[in-house]
Amino acid sequence: MTHSNQRSAYWDNIKGILMLLTVFAHCLYALQGGSRSIDLIVDRIYMFHMPVFVFVSGYFGTGARAQSAKALFRMGFLYLLFQSASGFYYGFSSLLTPLYSFWYLPAIIVWRLTARYFSRYRYILPILLIISILIGFFPSIDNTFAVARILAFYPYYMVGYLLAEKQHDHPQPKKQLPLGILAIVLMCTLSQLSDSYFDYSDKALVMRAYTDPIEALGRLLLILIALSAILAFRFLIPDRRILQITMFGRNSLWIFLFHRPFTLLLSKRMLLLDDHLQIGIAVFAALLLCLIFGNDALARILNRYADSAAELLTGEADSKCIAVKITLSLIAAGYLLILISAVCFQYNPLEASGNPFLAAFRKT
Repeated sequence: MTHSNQRSAYWDNIKGILMLLTVFAHCLYALQGGSRSIDLIVDRIYMFHMPVFVFVSGYFGTGARAQSAKALFRMGFLYLLFQSASGFYYGFSSLLTPLYSFWYLPAIIVWRLTARYFSRYRYILPILLIISILIGFFPSIDNTFAVARILAFYPYYMVGYLLAEKQHDHPQPKKQLPLGILAIVLMCTLSQLSDSYFDYSDKALVMRAYTDPIEALGRLLLILIALSAILAFRFLIPDRRILQITMFGRNSLWIFLFHRPFTLLLSKRMLLLDDHLQIGIAVFAALLLCLIFGNDALARILNRYADSAAELLTGEADSKCIAVKITLSLIAAGYLLILISAVCFQYNPLEASGNPFLAAFRKT
């Protein structure tokens, strides 16, 4: 929503394009190493897609609605639901470590709770940029509670947050076209330069601890690339409806939450295919998954469900919220079953392969 509280196609277009690219990259992610073309596609998208997403989240994180208890509990409930469902099936590496892309939900909660205070400091942006680079020297700062990612991506959130605080709406694309083209040229140049010296399939350059001190320079280059991408999106995206892209952006949360298991399954089925066929299938799958999970009809149902959960957790519910209560009961039963089977069969509850009930279920 814009500051006038009217829906803007401009921001939905940005999110829609990013969501398509994200699903496309996830379809190819597990296929890296077998084709230079696929490696290049995935690495290039991973250089900017999350920073730009975080920037957009920061822009919309200033309002009272975004920072309300209801909005935060909504994110918390969705994290519990999808983290638990994925963990029950794939296994938990740690109960405190977010699986796959679900780290973004607790990160949003932390950013929304803290940004209003940090933004008061005059030099907060350069401070966050320095922290983003320095944390790579501390291996103890890892993905537990998504801390490494929260700190690594915080500068992009703050850029969007500060922009919104100054009441800057989106620029006129026609007037900013030269700057947008210049940003793309800069992004491509830096990407080519960094790709010559660093391996971006190694996520140490993004948020993990460095394996070599020189990788700090790689993360710095990545920050410059991401900021160039933010400028490119900011200056070049039009403020008008673009076919289904606008709808994908409007419902990007549900695409983000539901698409990952399908891309994992698809990747396994494409392992032996030619790389050009893999890319073609990934394009089709990305469009299909976005159409399935990003359509307005499904989004309305899911939004009502998530809102009911938030109202129940905040004590604002004016109905029985039966579906939400059933969901919470099933999650509790799942953890209880894991605990019981761990005691009875003496296996590590954090390893899905050791759970006899889960192993039998997965065979079906």
